[in-house]
Amino acid sequence: MKSLEILVATDLSDLGNRAFAAAEQYRKINGGIITPVHALNEPVWPEGIRLPSVDDKMSSQLIRYASAKCAEAAGMYTDPEFLNKPWITYGDPARVIVEKSADHDLVVLSTHGRTGFKKFMLGSVANKVCLRSLKPVMVTSPNDKITSFSKILLSTDFSRESFKAFEQARYLLEHTDATFELVHIVSLEYAGKWADRQRMQRDAEEKLESITKEHFSEFEGRVEPVIVLSALSVHRALSKHIDDGDYDLVIISTAGKTGIDSVLMGSTTAHVIQVAQVPVLTIRP
Repeated sequence: MKSLEILVATDLSDLGNRAFAAAEQYRKINGGIITPVHALNEPVWPEGIRLPSVDDKMSSQLIRYASAKCAEAAGMYTDPEFLNKPWITYGDPARVIVEKSADHDLVVLSTHGRTGFKKFMLGSVANKVCLRSLKPVMVTSPNDKITSFSKILLSTDFSRESFKAFEQARYLLEHTDATFELVHIVSLEYAGKWADRQRMQRDAEEKLESITKEHFSEFEGRVEPVIVLSALSVHRALSKHIDDGDYDLVIISTAGKTGIDSVLMGSTTAHVIQVAQVPVLTIRP
């Protein structure tokens, strides 16, 4: 099996550089090479008209500086033997990252660089990358605990889209000793006062047990099906469950029953990334 090609995007801030720590944890699982990437902004007028590019000498200086800073940040976590030369270019950061990701197996970036969060949204760059990249995207944030992946939460809403995340789970099951919780949320938020909660839970348990056997039968004892019955909305119940657990990683699809629109990710995924204090691996179906 070829080594993983991992693309790590940074805005060169201390928070942005935390992505290298998460990337190294993933790289160590089965080997791999990390390529840092940074996009330099081109100056434009307020109207959006691009200004003449900086002269060649200054441009070369900026690229050398950014390359050195990327290599320095990556070198704090990964041996130079496993690092490619940083990829530095001009352009929109999200577009640069997505285009470059086509040559890689995994993208890692932080949600908290210079842009930060808007309420219930990811920072604009991370949001766009998660929506557009065809490759898995691991997202970190400042409060994440970044350790080896030994206890992992895998979320499903029973949709075919959510099953797309199972491939990454199987990879980690094959190459680590990690244990998994396969979690499904049964929300009572819209179920009504007289909902038969026991029946809802029983039906969900039977379905989740069937899914676990279908997709993870050869990993018996390492994937535990877990039903969470909650009066909260799905995204809040899942986030609370993550907070109450001691997970090292969360794996979740960017689309499920609610799907994706052209601007925002599904509310559950966006909310989990916003509040989870562990890295979140998102999979676009």
